[in-house]
Amino acid sequence: MATQKTPAGNPSFKDRLRQCCNISTIILLVAVFAINWVFRMYCLKKPVDWSPLEWEPIAWVIFDTVVTFLILRLGWWFRVPALLFVSLTWTAHLTAGHFYRHMLHYGQLASVFETNASETSEYIQFAGFFPFIAFFLLFALFWGMTFKASRVGWPGTAVLLCVSLYPVVSIAIPAMMGERDKEAYEFAHFPAEKLKQRFVNSTVFRIPAMMGQYVSIHSRMVFASHQNRTLPEGVKYHPAPVSPVIPRRIIFVLGESDWRRHHGAYGYALGTDRFMMARRQKPENTVFIDALSPASVTRDAVSRAFTFATPQNIEPFSEHMGIIDMAGNAGYQTAWFSRQNWSGIYDTLVKIVAQQADETVYYDKGHDEVLVPPLLNAVKHGKRQFLVIHIWGSHLGYGERHDALDYSLASRTPKEFRRYDATIAHTDRVLEAVNRCADEHTLFIYMPDHGEVINKGHGFPEMFISQFEIPLIAWSDNPRYVARFKGIVQKYSINNGRLFNTSALPYVMAELMGYHVDDRVRKKSLQDSHYIFNVDGYAYPISSLRRD
Repeated sequence: MATQKTPAGNPSFKDRLRQCCNISTIILLVAVFAINWVFRMYCLKKPVDWSPLEWEPIAWVIFDTVVTFLILRLGWWFRVPALLFVSLTWTAHLTAGHFYRHMLHYGQLASVFETNASETSEYIQFAGFFPFIAFFLLFALFWGMTFKASRVGWPGTAVLLCVSLYPVVSIAIPAMMGERDKEAYEFAHFPAEKLKQRFVNSTVFRIPAMMGQYVSIHSRMVFASHQNRTLPEGVKYHPAPVSPVIPRRIIFVLGESDWRRHHGAYGYALGTDRFMMARRQKPENTVFIDALSPASVTRDAVSRAFTFATPQNIEPFSEHMGIIDMAGNAGYQTAWFSRQNWSGIYDTLVKIVAQQADETVYYDKGHDEVLVPPLLNAVKHGKRQFLVIHIWGSHLGYGERHDALDYSLASRTPKEFRRYDATIAHTDRVLEAVNRCADEHTLFIYMPDHGEVINKGHGFPEMFISQFEIPLIAWSDNPRYVARFKGIVQKYSINNGRLFNTSALPYVMAELMGYHVDDRVRKKSLQDSHYIFNVDGYAYPISSLRRD
């Protein structure tokens, strides 16, 4: 019997429905549902983030199954881009799930946007072939499964658009109609951020939504950071005669990925930090602080340690002066020498901080000691100076962070830690070299941006304490400088003065350079110091930190 046709010669609705029920299409639907179900129920077990939609996990499985199923069945020239989009998205999720036991988070994605070629190369070495194999397998799987599957046509495309846009429309329409509830108000003023919240639990749209949020937030912060910035309320500077207890020169060594429990100066039995261990014998001229980083990735940690931004509020980053601005305002000549290249897809938050200095110089090659000669050349006796060197320290890719001498210094260390401990030795040698410009007018400070889960890296959603525990060391030939620094840090320390969260560092440096900080502001800083910022985009109390 001849197939019934519509008057226009097109297949009837029944024919289209019959085509959609071919075995290839059914297998594709079942496979997509199974993949979503397994990943959600057995890898995540619950929604990964808070969402105003408040859908149950099974609702997100159904939503992502329908959307993914329809995207994979797009025809014409859409087919290859659709396959690439789904394969890349799932590769990112599977890679994050494999290494971090979680979906990719906003802080991790932002770090990807702001990474440089060297970091990218090291991450590829760390990840190995897993993401490449996952991508090619997924692409081949979906290519084969969709080869004979029916195409959606215009009815399917309409369904795809309706389902995909529902989370947007359900908030956009009330906002356009002038609704006054919190959701509509936030969407009207911060649409990208609100859309990220709406799609945060979708395996399909989570990454595009986070990308939109990143571009929106970052562009606002970059714009605001180039405007006139002021001191925060409660912090004042009144020029006064030079004080013998205010350091004339401050040399700040900003480290990377340094867990203090692998320092001999902090009690590690196999310590390779000989220079720092020797300074332990000079308590009047050296102070060792048990410190905690406010975040576990560089962009989030430096932006909160070098500005008045807190784990709970990033806005002061662009609204108020940071440490570098305050130093310039107090009459210090400022310079920033970095071994970490600034380049990324977008201007990095660290670059924005660094560019507040009078001089900013980047070095692309060599080990960290390449920063020592320009630092020593920059020292001008008789001038007030605030000089920063930003080193690679113990960042992942440990073999690139040390030389043969460092490796020999770590000969007593177990094999699994030897490369890492060798990087600590190299940092210690850099600090010893920096100390060559020591005099009674110079205060040295060493502080890494965050810690490290050794051999795994940092930026894990699980709040492993090793990502946050860092050393903070200050030393000088002038014991008054050290005593003053120690006394100020003590005022901003929590847990009965035993722990210093470096989110309070701007207040410490402000007082050190001669600024006055009101007591109420100090109390607020102490409250903020009880929190850290996680890569999932939320602030948590430090009591949430746990051992690896």
